[in-house]
Amino acid sequence: LDLGCFTGGRAVAWMERYQLDKIYGIDIRDIYIEAAQNFAERKGVKAEFVCSKGESLPFKDGLFDAILSFDVFEHVQDVKQVLLECNRVLKRGGKLFVIFPSYFNPIEHHLSLVTLTAFIHYFFSGRDLIEAYNEIIDERGEEACWYKRQHRDLEPWERCNTINGTTARKFRHLINETSWNYIYEHHPPLLVGMSKKHPALNPIKYIITPLAQLRGLEEFLSARIVYVLEKP
Repeated sequence: LDLGCFTGGRAVAWMERYQLDKIYGIDIRDIYIEAAQNFAERKGVKAEFVCSKGESLPFKDGLFDAILSFDVFEHVQDVKQVLLECNRVLKRGGKLFVIFPSYFNPIEHHLSLVTLTAFIHYFFSGRDLIEAYNEIIDERGEEACWYKRQHRDLEPWERCNTINGTTARKFRHLINETSWNYIYEHHPPLLVGMSKKHPALNPIKYIITPLAQLRGLEEFLSARIVYVLEKP
């Protein structure tokens, strides 16, 4: 299962690369699901895409060998419920692969459509940032309509634009609450991708790398939260 499949590109690539029997995908908008299904059909890939939320997966218990989720868990409304649902639909011994940014990642405020300023969500409330976001998108006119929020006000579950504020510490606590075995945990450091394009950043990356593995500092210095979990 590709949890948060968007338009199906990853799912189709995984099918082609790993010769899976079948892959499923879910996302929350019909337009994404339609695009994913059309793409899979054109590529001749056996895939099924469904419009659904992670909090209520429309699949029977114990169906999947693996669930993969890339940059999605920061967007769901109830992280604990999604973890419980993933546990339910996995087979015993099935694996959950999760990658997403911590809320305190300096550049992952999800406001990049209007500003690339790092740390901005440290200093302003989510409500103020959303108000500014709406004003800027409105000023851009019709060509920016795709980026308008469905709800102009901050939703009860949101801490900033479309993100729930999950931290590394909170996610670790939720894993323990929802009965998983730890297989793998990693906190790749900030700049790990940028340093490949800009070698001058390598000295900073080498300083950050060991610090990003420390409890507490991982919140601020990791590019992503990465886990492989197993259903007991």
